[in-house]
Parts: sequence; structure tokens; C-alpha cells
Amino acid sequence: MHIYKGSCHCGLVQFEIHKQEPIDTLMECNCSICTKKGILHTPVENDELVIVSGKNDQSLYQFGTKVARYTFCPRCGCSAFHRSRGNQYRYSVNARCLDDLDALLQDNKIWFLNGRDHPFDRNSKQIETLPIPYRAHSGEITEDVIKE
Repeated sequence: MHIYKGSCHCGLVQFEIHKQEPIDTLMECNCSICTKKGILHTPVENDELVIVSGKNDQSLYQFGTKVARYTFCPRCGCSAFHRSRGNQYRYSVNARCLDDLDALLQDNKIWFLNGRDHPFDRNSKQIETLPIPYRAHSGEITEDVIKE
């Protein structure tokens, strides 16, 4: 079992990721909210995310289709994780909130996601055609590595 610990900046929201395998997916999205917040995504299943503290203290932000649930710490403003709009069985954790981000960056490539052209924004029926692991995003993970 691999356990990753993380938190918002002030520590009000603390969480752990419990995974059988090491984290091997880091994604940078170019959609408006991910760009402005600087989110570096790592997808986790519902049962892999353990919220240690601050679960009920978070504020909620929704926009556009109001399907995705972006939570953030009301004290420091950090977005540690959010519920994806394309797959309600998955969270996207902001890897930049993990305690050992440097090790993850050494071990993983960062993949690019074209969230600006998300099919869910154009036609909600298109989301069903996307590969299951990436329904929360553009449906296409390219091999354009941003960072190594």
C-alpha cells in the first residue's frame, strides 16, 4: 500500500491517498479554472481518498454546467481536490498539495490535457464516448510531455 499525505497551505484541510500502486499519472490541464489555479491533477478513486480533517470546512465553487464540484479551503484558498464532472466515482487531487511532490515529479512525466475543448461543454452526449479513466477531461491524453 502506498500512502501519500497532503494538505492545503494552512493545514485546515488534510488528506491522504491510499493506493495499491504508486501514483503514475500527473496531468496539466489548460481549461480556465485549472490554468488560473495552477492545478496539477492526479486522479484517484473515491475509496482511495481519505479526508483526515476539514471535510466540512471547505467552501464550494461551481461554474458553467455546475457538474464539477471544486472545493477549496476558506482560510487559505487552496484547492486540494475536486469531484470531476465526467466521472463521479473519481476525485482529481491537486498533486501540488501533496507533501512529497518533488519525488512524484522525479518519477513521472506530466501529461497535457486539452480541457479548453472539453466535449462536455459542447455536447453532454459526447462524454459517453471518452475512455473511462479520462472522462473527466478532454478524452485525449497526448504524449506531449510538458515536464520530465
